[in-house]
Amino acid sequence: MTRVLRTHPVDVLFAGLSRRARLFSQGWGDEQFLEEVAAAAPFQQRPPPITPEWSAPRLQRGLQVRDGTFPSPLARLDAAARTAHVRWLSAGQGPSRGACVVLAASREEGFSLRERMYASLAREGIDLFLLENPYYGLRRPVGQKGGALRTVSDHVLMNLGMVDEARALLAWLRSEGHARLGVAGYSMGGYMAALTAAVVPEPLAVAALAAGASPVPVFTQGLLSWSIAFALLDGPRRDAEQARRRLGRIFDLANLARFPPPRQPEAAVLVACRRDGFVPGDETLALHAHWPRSELRWVDAGHVTALFTERAALCAAIRDALSRVDATT
Repeated sequence: MTRVLRTHPVDVLFAGLSRRARLFSQGWGDEQFLEEVAAAAPFQQRPPPITPEWSAPRLQRGLQVRDGTFPSPLARLDAAARTAHVRWLSAGQGPSRGACVVLAASREEGFSLRERMYASLAREGIDLFLLENPYYGLRRPVGQKGGALRTVSDHVLMNLGMVDEARALLAWLRSEGHARLGVAGYSMGGYMAALTAAVVPEPLAVAALAAGASPVPVFTQGLLSWSIAFALLDGPRRDAEQARRRLGRIFDLANLARFPPPRQPEAAVLVACRRDGFVPGDETLALHAHWPRSELRWVDAGHVTALFTERAALCAAIRDALSRVDATT
């Protein structure tokens, strides 16, 4: 087992600054919806087919860039979030080495961070499809401040929408003749990428970067929990621990241990940060154990600093995962 080092100080600084924009400032949200989610078996039905509408290609830093939209398969989203936005980066010439849907991290609005992170893969011939999360950026509801979602039910809806939209986009890519497909993401994007891979029946590469098996400790124990006023979330009783336990029960519904491994776990590459203050290393180890034949790699960085110091390692995880998927299975 790789030893996890003490939390990187940049993670602590980032968490302290982020807590100014409180998560779930308006409480639990739609209680009936939360009850329905707890009682339902998610992702049993395939999302309906989509046909994205694409802008004319433009040249940007040597890459061909198109912006696309399609109706979200999750009709229950807020009206402002029902149109999915996606950016397509490609080399624009030569045969494609595969296509990868890249999901966004928590509070990551727009496409610029992922463009900087992974553009080198597009230059190598891997088509990248960057999805904007529901409730972020172009899909942000009126009254929401940045990426700090107002209610817990909004967050659950966002996560459900991320997975369904990724599934729909992957199905469209397959119908367009892309045989070698993958899904990737960092932090929350990595969790949702892993969940997408677990519920897609076809062969699929997955690069789950700085993510683990369960989001529960991230929201209830790690540095991200600093952004949640648990006592206020509980309402008039102000019982912070009761609110913390309830939030854990809700987010445990997305625990990857509840889902089977992807069809080809050998095409899964997991990356963990040794000094991560947001995602416990034990959770990445748990995901690796649940996905036999997956590969676990460690980088000596914090959750935030890895985005800037470990780009080559993160890109390599996506590249290697795609090279391992057996598109003929």
